[in-house]
Amino acid sequence: MRTQNLISNRALRLQRKEQKEQTLLRFLRQHLWSTQDILQQVAGLSTRQAAHKTLTALEKRGLLRRCTYDALGGKVTIWGITHQGQASAFDVETESFIPVYFEPSRISEQTIHHELDLQRLSLVAESRGWKSWQDGNRLELQDKNHKRPDAIAKHSSGTIVAIECERTFKTLKRYEQILIQYLRWLKTGSIHEVVWLSPTSDMSKRLRIMLTSIKDVYKRQVYWLSQFLVSMTI
Repeated sequence: MRTQNLISNRALRLQRKEQKEQTLLRFLRQHLWSTQDILQQVAGLSTRQAAHKTLTALEKRGLLRRCTYDALGGKVTIWGITHQGQASAFDVETESFIPVYFEPSRISEQTIHHELDLQRLSLVAESRGWKSWQDGNRLELQDKNHKRPDAIAKHSSGTIVAIECERTFKTLKRYEQILIQYLRWLKTGSIHEVVWLSPTSDMSKRLRIMLTSIKDVYKRQVYWLSQFLVSMTI
């Protein structure tokens, strides 16, 4: 009986280990790269030691690679999925292979924290019932002169929401261009709402004032602009 229990427990531990590894690969299939802290949360690993052990094991098998950057004055270690990892991450019955993988030289150190903010937001959204999160850089760009949303996701109500994550303020001229583009998408039904997310409530308030101060857009499109929401949480 004891031998059977040991075998059963070992098999269960192995199964859980494989599930956590696959969960990590599935997350990186879409996001391509992330930090240990975020990946620890994704896989539900209880300690930093367990997370590092799991990531290192995947690295040794050629499924992940890591690189350290100087980002905003601090060191940030990024773990990214390899071509081999992508080949192991998709469901062969329902999904296609994604031929995109982590390339350290193509990561901008200036935008690392912005991308990590979006990943954290995707986890918050998922925990609150949002579905079908897609990062903007994974969306097809129909016109090279148009800006992609930072992300698009489906609210639990079914509403399709474009998400903008602001760490710094843009010029009013740039916001006007972005608003006009979003108003077109709202009219066509491509999206139903836009949410601006900021790190602080103060920045959120200032951003709302800036957006609603763009009178040329506001006067022409009062109804559509009323559907915009500036918030700091989802």
